[in-house]
This record gives sequence, structure tokens and C-alpha cells, in this order.
Amino acid sequence: MKDSTVSLSTGFPGGLVLPALLLLGLLLRVIHLGSGLWYDEIQTLVEFARLPVGRLLTEYPNTNHHPLYSLLASVSIGLLGESAAALRLPAALMGTASLWAFYRLAIMVTGRREAILGTLLLTLSYHHVWFSQNARGYSGLLLFTLLGTAAFLRLLRDPRAGWPVAAWYGGCMALAAYIHPTAVALPAAHAIVLGALAGSRRTPGAPALTRPLSGLILATGFGLLLYAPMLGQLITALTAANPLGAETAWKSPAWMLLETARGLSAGLPGGVVTLVLAAVVLGAGVTSFFRRSPVLLALMLGPGLLTAAAILLLRHNLWPRFFFFSAGFAVLIALRGGFALAGILFRGRGEAVATAGAVLAALAGAVLLPRAWRPKQDFEAAARMVEQSRRPEDAVVTVDLTVMPYREWLGKDWEVVNDAGALEAIERAHRRTWLLYTFPVRLEVVQPGIWKRLADRYRRAAEFPGTVGGGTIVVMVTPSNSTSAQRHP
Repeated sequence: MKDSTVSLSTGFPGGLVLPALLLLGLLLRVIHLGSGLWYDEIQTLVEFARLPVGRLLTEYPNTNHHPLYSLLASVSIGLLGESAAALRLPAALMGTASLWAFYRLAIMVTGRREAILGTLLLTLSYHHVWFSQNARGYSGLLLFTLLGTAAFLRLLRDPRAGWPVAAWYGGCMALAAYIHPTAVALPAAHAIVLGALAGSRRTPGAPALTRPLSGLILATGFGLLLYAPMLGQLITALTAANPLGAETAWKSPAWMLLETARGLSAGLPGGVVTLVLAAVVLGAGVTSFFRRSPVLLALMLGPGLLTAAAILLLRHNLWPRFFFFSAGFAVLIALRGGFALAGILFRGRGEAVATAGAVLAALAGAVLLPRAWRPKQDFEAAARMVEQSRRPEDAVVTVDLTVMPYREWLGKDWEVVNDAGALEAIERAHRRTWLLYTFPVRLEVVQPGIWKRLADRYRRAAEFPGTVGGGTIVVMVTPSNSTSAQRHP
């Protein structure tokens, strides 16, 4: 595999630009940090963060367990008390740190101008802020992805990079996998690139490949050490069938593409139009990077492609959030494409035009930031509405993915139903029945009887949207004296 060497210049920009961006990034990621937890975050709190540390390090009951994040959340809650903000604080801190990590990688592969502009775009990004306020391992995975990729590039290109860099790389990759198992795609992609380089015709003066190989070996060893107490459980959880054998739309590549487009357009100024333009710019960026450094392009695109292939092979749900770790790569490619296109269209003024365009895009994106601070799922507002509207003789029912949030997080003693017969029995025993559900794409498949009964006998009393796709909390009620449906902001 041939590669055009890219600059490995290091250092920071003059003045206080980068520190100012990091401070702004931290501020934007702690505003409204405690707003509206969603189901996966609640599960993190209820099933993992409340556990003793010994159990966090030795048990892996399901794939919702991101071990490193669960551990950090447990420490945060222990120090600050149990709250949504404390649960999310590690994500906010790692998200902010990923801005610094992005700059470190960007300055190695492109100019200072693009490195700063990329950091600005991520600092003001709706999606970056959203994931930095999500009590899961995704912002940490982005952080370790950027740090690990920068270290691997040093091992490939810098003759001075020795065992300390190899150990740093191994540690970053191990922690990436420990915060989310899908991160094994990162060293796997790096290994493929290394194999391609080893099999290609060597160029005079090219550094030995033993340094990156040693880093990959250390990454494997460190990762196995971290997962050793729970390795068997991890393998079982990753290869287990979908709960209740449900073949939901979440497994469909078409659904993932549409959901990705929906999610991206929600956080981009201009929506779908901007998304189409972004695709053109990304295409130009891929072309530019391929001409300059096919190795670098492979390191940026390979992990995402391997992640998609592994998920499809294991028949797991294809959630777009699994690919957030590639956000830094996407920004690098988009900027490169923007500068390349501007150079073609505006020639000598291309750099100035591209710079202005990137700044305007960042500022336009900042206008959408308040959306990121809205509740991810508004379980609490829905509960308040039901409590205010119900009468003493009414029943309140939870089903499927509303059971744990209301019973184990909010402490509601509401009824739980698992089939249409149980729901019918509750209806017969009460004057009126309220039922709360969420994620209809799943409920329709795992509880078809309840879903049909809701369609036949219930009316929608209210719905409480959230920023998680499909995560609206829907309040249904039997017809007797039911209120007309209303949508709450």
C-alpha cells in the first residue's frame, strides 16, 4: 500500500484560541446537564452505577454495560450524590477532552487552520454536545479513538516513536474497548493497514513496522487483562439473540441509514439540504485524502466499515450511535473536502472562502445547540401529567421500556403488564386505565397483542417528545372521559 507522507508537525496554536475553545466546550457541555435521562442512561444508573465496584469489574450481564463508563459514573455519583448531572459528568468531561484530542490528531495530518476550524466545528456541534451529555461510553470512545489513531500514526511515521508510544497506543485502544466493545474494530482496522503495508513494496527509508506491531500486541494484552474477570460473560452477551427474538426495524440497514439522515439533519442548519451538500463535500474530502495519504484515509474509514460488518454479522441492532466515534474523522474529511472544492472554484481566494464557510457553518450550528439541551426522554413530565389527570379509581400501567424508568428510577408503584390479557383484566377492575409506552417500533413487535389493544380501545391523551429518535413518551387512556390528545413541548 503506497502512502504519501503527511505532516507530523506538533504543537499548539499561538495565543489562547485552543484553551478558549476548550473552556467554551466545557461550558456548553455542562449547561442543562441534568435534563431528561433516556432509557439507556437510566439502565446505566439502575443496573450498573449503583453497584459495588467489585461487581462492576467482574460482571457483564448485557451490552448496555459500558464497564469503564459505569465505573466512572459510580465514582461521580459517590462524590456528588445521585443525580442525572452526576451520572453524565464523565461523558461531559471526556467529550471536552476529545476536542483537545481532535486538535492533536488534526495538527498531525493537516494544517493549523483546518485543525482549529475542526475544533471549532466540534465545539459548537449539536451532535457532539448531545453525546457529551449522554451517560454512556460514546464520548469516551471518541476520545480514545482520536488519541489512539494519533499514536498509531506516530508509530508508523516517526522514527523516534518507541516503546512509550507503543504502550500509550495499547492503553488507549484497551480503554476504548473497555468503554465500548465495538472499539475492537479500531485495532483490527489498524492491523489490516499494517498488514497491507507489510505486504506492499517497501520504499527506501520507510520505518520498520515492528513499532506499530508491538502497539497492537500491547493493545490486545491490555484489553484482555481488563476484560479477564468477565470475558466469558462478554462473549455470551455479544453473541446472544435479540431479546424475545424480536426482529425489529432496528436491525435493518435501511432503517439505520434513514435514522442517521434524520439525526444528522436535526443537528445541521438547513436540515436535509445541508446534509446533501455535506455528502458532496465529504466525497471531495475522501478523494483529497486518498491522493495525499491512502493509509490515513484507511485509518479513518476502516474502523467504521469493520464496525458495520461485525454488527451485521452478529445480527445486532444497527444504531447510528455506534458510529459516533468516527465524528472526528468525518470533520477532518469534510474540512479537507471544503478546502479542496473552494480551491477549485475560487482558486487564489479558495482558502479564505473555505475558512469563512467553516466559521459560518460552526456559528449556524451553534444556533441549534438549545435542541441538544432538551430532555432525551421526558419520563418525568409524562409522570406529572398522569398524576395530575388520574383519579383515585384509575389504574396507571407501564409496559416494556417504560417499566424500569417508572418503577426503579422514579419509584412509581404503577401496574406492569406483559400481555394483552393482563391489560384487559386491569381495565375491567378500574374505571379508567392510563398506559405509558415508548419506542413503538419495538413495542409493536415484542407485544403485538398489547399494541393491537391500544389501537382498538385507547386514545392518545398526550405525548412528550425527546431528542432520542423514537423516544417520545406516549400516554394512552381508555375512552371513558378521556381528554383530547395534546403534544407537550
